[in-house]
Amino acid sequence: MTLSSRWKILNKELGKWRDALAKAMDNHRSEENLSNGIILTGPAVVLNETPLRDSTTSNSPLNSPMSQDSPIEKEPRPIGRKAAKAKKAGNLSNNNSKFLEEIVRQNAIRIEMEQKHQENEMAIQAEYVREREYLPKKAMYKTDR
Repeated sequence: MTLSSRWKILNKELGKWRDALAKAMDNHRSEENLSNGIILTGPAVVLNETPLRDSTTSNSPLNSPMSQDSPIEKEPRPIGRKAAKAKKAGNLSNNNSKFLEEIVRQNAIRIEMEQKHQENEMAIQAEYVREREYLPKKAMYKTDR
């Protein structure tokens, strides 16, 4: 790869570097450096009475405003071609599985409805058979009297 093909990415990264350097230069005081600031913010040392842990951690350099206002932002990395294809294939298989689950659910509902329909048909047939058996008996009772 040539430099000209990567210029857009490099220019963006160099811009971030330039901004970070400018911010560091603004925070830099004359004749001082970061170690002087850390030494001044450290706990007071008294011989033979130094506590094991300092209870005030707000003065630590990790909580400094520079680290919070840093111009360097974490951007997500772009997805590569292979990963994008794999993700797309994963979505397709996920959609296929959802589609198959829906088909199974609909088939279960259809089978349940068919069973209820068959039960109703059998109940109607049983009622019809009982009526057919009852009518001749009723007719027999009428003729016997």
